[in-house]
Amino acid sequence: MVHNPFDDENSSDDPRKAKLRDQAQQQFIVQLQQRIANQSAKVEELEAQMLEVNKIIDQKDSEIENYSKRLEEQRYYHEEDKKSRKDREHELTKLLQQKELEIKKLKETPVPSQESSFPAQEASTLVVGNKVNELVEKIMSYYRKPTNDIFVQSLQDLVKHCSSQGTIEQQILGALIKSEMPLIEETIIQQLNSDIPTINRALFRLVQQMNIKKVGQGYVIISSDFAEMTDVSLNWGGLAPEQVYENLLSVVYVGGSREELLDAFAKARDALMEMGALTTLVTHEMSQQADRIKNYPIETQELVDLIQKWNSAIKE
Repeated sequence: MVHNPFDDENSSDDPRKAKLRDQAQQQFIVQLQQRIANQSAKVEELEAQMLEVNKIIDQKDSEIENYSKRLEEQRYYHEEDKKSRKDREHELTKLLQQKELEIKKLKETPVPSQESSFPAQEASTLVVGNKVNELVEKIMSYYRKPTNDIFVQSLQDLVKHCSSQGTIEQQILGALIKSEMPLIEETIIQQLNSDIPTINRALFRLVQQMNIKKVGQGYVIISSDFAEMTDVSLNWGGLAPEQVYENLLSVVYVGGSREELLDAFAKARDALMEMGALTTLVTHEMSQQADRIKNYPIETQELVDLIQKWNSAIKE
């Protein structure tokens, strides 16, 4: 209770001092009420802060879960690639042994006469297939005029035919030609209705022969725009700012690894800075995003939206 200077042992019957004592008590009550109100406001503020913290915790838990899923996927693809290489080595070993046996048999077999070789040559010609022979002959006939309609149409028909009736490698190339986006291995297996080891070996051969390229988790033909736009080893300095952002978007679209994304962001930032196409704000946001890529799960749509915003800012 607030001390009342007008209160003492002999003042209980003094009306003036009693009134002053009541006023002092009322003042003390008001002070307590004000203190309680202040404390209540602080409690409400702390509760609001706790709600925000809980939201952040839930978000981080979700990011960690997504990151764990991505790690599991990367582990799976690594094991699949390892298995594919092992199968390829086994296949090559068997092929080498088979060729050695064939060479040994050839050495032990007498050389046939010239007349007896003709049927074999005719049979080997038929193996190619009548439709393929017809298309190839037409293309060769118009080889000196490659822009001729007959040549172009025959070439297109040959590609279409081989895409559905050719070897497994040709069918994979046909599927990649028809697709606007890179295809992952599972999609290729579903489209061609083939078994996993066969597709694995065919993809391995096509990559080794530099007919296709792996970009992110998918594959594209070597002449695809994705093959060039996602190649961070190329010089981006001579490109227009819009094209630099398109290249950066391509790396995001194909699901590039964390290292590929960081390389692409650094490549884009350096190229744009050299041509003076970066504002201080965008430079800061790029650095922030690179740090997020290093430390947190990759959110593809978030990256796409951010890059498109940067690209739109150039055109304004």
